[in-house]
Amino acid sequence: MRRSHLFIIVAFFFGPAQSHSFLDARDFHFQSRTQEPFIFHFVIQDSAYARDAFEILSRAYEEISFDLQLDRADSFQIFIMPTRKSFRESLQGRLPSWTGAFANPSVNMMVIKSPRWSPDDSFAATLVHEFFHLLIHQHVGARELPRWLDEGLAIFYSREERWKKATTLSKALTTGSLIPLSEIDFVLEYHQAKADLAYQQSLSAVEYLLRTYDSDGLRQIIGGIKGGQNLDSCFRSATGSSYAEFEMEWQNYVRQTAKWMWLYELDDYLWLFIFVLLVLAFVLRRRHNIKIEEQWRAQSEETPRTDEEEEDEQEE
Repeated sequence: MRRSHLFIIVAFFFGPAQSHSFLDARDFHFQSRTQEPFIFHFVIQDSAYARDAFEILSRAYEEISFDLQLDRADSFQIFIMPTRKSFRESLQGRLPSWTGAFANPSVNMMVIKSPRWSPDDSFAATLVHEFFHLLIHQHVGARELPRWLDEGLAIFYSREERWKKATTLSKALTTGSLIPLSEIDFVLEYHQAKADLAYQQSLSAVEYLLRTYDSDGLRQIIGGIKGGQNLDSCFRSATGSSYAEFEMEWQNYVRQTAKWMWLYELDDYLWLFIFVLLVLAFVLRRRHNIKIEEQWRAQSEETPRTDEEEEDEQEE
């Protein structure tokens, strides 16, 4: 069954002075556990989740570092927020209401919800998604990846299944409402439906990049950004196409592979549609029968009786 509400994960850059200010006035007794390169902060009720988080992040660290050939990273702070209120206050009113977690790369910190009060199956995906933002930021330093590339890779490595069913992307193709990749930089300003599309486009563009140019092309692009090259130079070196040409290639690929995927959603409504048709057919048939009965009754009342019918009635 499709989830009715999607929590979207974002990376957000607070100033260093604000990094831990949301914990200053808490009544919670946070414990800290250091397991290099991670430092976990949690309440005792979330101890098991902190242990799980270490295993999840260690595997992700190994995979991402190998694929992208990253240097050894500094420590990362991971805060598991114990209540809905504590998480909401950690946003400091600076992130959209649909935020599910956030990363602060400037101080190597991420904040996530405790699965105790946010019970879904996305804890592992959330951890890896946010960790990718921190790890790639350490690698490129003062440079920034385009938001679609940053978010698309975070979704790719976290294996978030909800973005792989590209029906939202398919509908956008059909209606001509694809978001230009450069405009995904403003995803935090979008309403949730448009943000959903932005994240789905990001994953799609990353998957096309990897499928067509492999990890070598991706490493060249990231290396070029780290070295201060502009995006056109990075993409020409890695793909032979300018940044704009790459986007056109990706759009053509999506038109060929995903344009009609929105039709798969019809399965969700097929039985409801059949039921509605049956009810409608019954109602129309019933109205038709009532109308015929009324016509017969009216004809019967209007038809004059013959002399024979009157004689028969008198004899009786």
